[in-house]
Amino acid sequence: MLYQTKVLFMRKGVILSCYPNKLNDTGIFVHEIQTPVPRELYRIFPYESFRIRAEILIDFLSINHKLQFQVINYNPHEVNLEDLTQEEFTQFCFHFCNSEQGIYVDRLTLPLQLRRRGIGTYCINWLKDFASDFGFRYIILGSLTEARSFWIKMGFRLLTNGELSSFPGYQGRYNR
Repeated sequence: MLYQTKVLFMRKGVILSCYPNKLNDTGIFVHEIQTPVPRELYRIFPYESFRIRAEILIDFLSINHKLQFQVINYNPHEVNLEDLTQEEFTQFCFHFCNSEQGIYVDRLTLPLQLRRRGIGTYCINWLKDFASDFGFRYIILGSLTEARSFWIKMGFRLLTNGELSSFPGYQGRYNR
């Protein structure tokens, strides 16, 4: 059974689709960092620098969007930020994967009234800058169907089945 493809928009003459053929749909998106700062594989990650950057993100969201993100879980490999004052889930959670070569976005969840205000775009641009500055190779995530156009707009691309092994980190985290 074949499924029809819904075309969202074109970029440089290439048609980008949010709903590819479901038979080959991995649901996994990746953003490869173009020019990451070189980092030795076994160098210790600068967690204090990361903590400071996370506080800057929290402050920006507080000042500009009146969000009160709190660190729910913060350890050397995982960050969970949540605004507990919101009635609906308002979260930004990610963890480092593949021996700190990649970052997996576990959740970027905003209630309907907070969408289309630049909050998600700011969080993902912050994460891209962070990944580049600290030598990560890629950011990977599993996407809900309704969020796929956002990830494509942010420069992510849908992985094919043949590419999955090149970007470890999603295993056991994502269910369609």
